[in-house]
Amino acid sequence: MSNANRGRIECRNVGVVFGSGAAQTEAVKDVSLTVEPHEFVSLIGPSGCGKSSLLSITAGFAKPTRGTVTLDGVLIKKPGAERGVVFQQYSLFPWLRVRENVEFGLKMAGVSRAKREGTARTLLGLAGLLVFENHYPDQLSGGMKQRIGIVRALAANPRVLLMDEPFGALDTQTRTVMQEILTNMWQRFRLSVLFITHDIEEAVFLSDRIYVMTARPGRIKAEIRVPLPRPRTAAMLDTPEFVQLVHQLKGLIREESLAAMGSELESGGVEGFSMEMGPNGVEEML
Repeated sequence: MSNANRGRIECRNVGVVFGSGAAQTEAVKDVSLTVEPHEFVSLIGPSGCGKSSLLSITAGFAKPTRGTVTLDGVLIKKPGAERGVVFQQYSLFPWLRVRENVEFGLKMAGVSRAKREGTARTLLGLAGLLVFENHYPDQLSGGMKQRIGIVRALAANPRVLLMDEPFGALDTQTRTVMQEILTNMWQRFRLSVLFITHDIEEAVFLSDRIYVMTARPGRIKAEIRVPLPRPRTAAMLDTPEFVQLVHQLKGLIREESLAAMGSELESGGVEGFSMEMGPNGVEEML
């Protein structure tokens, strides 16, 4: 298989069940999805719908109860260097300097010192972080730490990048900048990306396609293509096309969020409480 066609993820009829007996919970039910080579795909849905479970299975950290997940036709059974993973938490080693963090995986793989240093410095330069190569992580901002996390994942030259809410802990302005940096690096390295987020605007800005999941047990509710041109820029956020996609996705997610809450909102409260209109037109819990 040529490099141009590498990086295809396929989830087929995946189910995930936790616990047993009365404590059994079905988290994911019969999910099938694909990420084509060099495609950016986001997965969104209400909390608890199984998004992170699917990503963990794709990373090789967990196994499905039913179904299969493959990369380029090969069944995923364990973690591998061909799959880079970035989490919301900054998974950097605080005792290592920035460049040493980026080099760590290459060092464990037996790559020569000269080659791994060259790779790390090149990637840090592309991310605008070369000047900080000798700093420790606690000397850097959250956005810088997450850039280092992405760079470290790219250092092993993976076929796919798996990202679980990588910008969730960042402030709005930093998050917007990180989204642009990510799209630029993705286009440069031509990776396949499976991206999990709760931020609908973020999903539209970054993605080629978006899968919307239902409330638990998580299933695929909709597949939305994002026809916006690339490269993506912040100027697109106010265009009618962008706003329309965001509105469509918000409607789908709202339906599932209400379903996830069950009948509590419809009944006006939880068992033992009722809602009445207060003197100022505000609902009061009694």
